[in-house]
Amino acid sequence: MGWGTFFGKIAEQFQGRIERLKNEKAKLEAERTSLMQGSANEKKAKRVVVIERRLIELSKLLENKAS
Repeated sequence: MGWGTFFGKIAEQFQGRIERLKNEKAKLEAERTSLMQGSANEKKAKRVVVIERRLIELSKLLENKAS
């Protein structure tokens, strides 16, 4: 095993900033979907609002990184 392979395997263990943002966005979208199912209450509504705000922020960040 050469040094390039060794460092490549180490680098695979660490997520980049963009990958973390994408993962956070996916988790929040899944949580929002689960909250939207079933009966609504005040606690769920507040959490959905917080999730929506963060998703908007993440979308803007990812758009800026794409361009």
